[in-house]
Amino acid sequence: MGWVVDVFFCAFIGIVCAIIAHFVFGIPTNNLRVIFFLGFIGGVILDYLVNKIGSGSSTVPIICGCIFVIGIGYFFVLPTGSDGESDTKEIPGSISQSITDDSSSRLTKTTTITQIQYYTRSYHWTYGRHSPTYTIQIPKPLYEYYQQQPHDRIYAKYAISERDRKVLDRVILDFKENTDSKTEAAYNVVAFVQSLPYFKDDISTGYDEYPRYPIETLVDNGGDCEDTAILTAALLKEMNYDVILISPPGHMAVGITCSNCKGTSYTYNDKKYYYLETTGNNWKVGQMPAKYQNSKAKVYPI
Repeated sequence: MGWVVDVFFCAFIGIVCAIIAHFVFGIPTNNLRVIFFLGFIGGVILDYLVNKIGSGSSTVPIICGCIFVIGIGYFFVLPTGSDGESDTKEIPGSISQSITDDSSSRLTKTTTITQIQYYTRSYHWTYGRHSPTYTIQIPKPLYEYYQQQPHDRIYAKYAISERDRKVLDRVILDFKENTDSKTEAAYNVVAFVQSLPYFKDDISTGYDEYPRYPIETLVDNGGDCEDTAILTAALLKEMNYDVILISPPGHMAVGITCSNCKGTSYTYNDKKYYYLETTGNNWKVGQMPAKYQNSKAKVYPI
């Protein structure tokens, strides 16, 4: 019956090695058979050594043998076990195709974003004794978005919105950086808009009335009185000026509060707004074309 004891001894060594390898060294369970087998072989060797050396000194070779077998499992089996699962698993065909399609979709979207086209517009005007120039780039999708919006006479919606704020704030910042004060920057903005070419809606768009959003006026490089008044009011409003739109018969201009201004003004909500002409050059705050003087005007908040 000695061989039965030897088999149980070898199996015990294999089990001990497998338990230690899993719970101490973290070797995956699918590799424990290898550890057990190595431990069993080690048990055979240890059993031989014990029988040869003698029972009195069997403890040392048993311990050394266990360490030896566990070391083999740790350095040779563990790397294989840790990488084996990721290497041998296969992605089902449907999932793999889905991943490929999704990757292609993301690549297409990225390519589209990097290929956004811009309208580049350069402007030149006179402000005092200076002749400033300004160049701006406006994304084509932004311009196309505003072209698709309703162009009615609800003028309050034509002020700067979240969609065009980034572009128009850039304009304002550039003007502020090139002047000595906020007031000078505002006058420069007015001179800039006044310099834009005038053209009627029916010629440029085919519509009798087509109020433009600020982005449209910049890209189209001008417009009629409504368009330049809306652009001026939007820019000044974003510069924290209190503005409205003033509409004499058949015309449109801007009204702005001003502590030191003189000339024509209109009262709205107990505030005095001075008339500001945006069609044509060199109009000052409070100056009004003769043909609109002494006429009633509509006021539109913006």
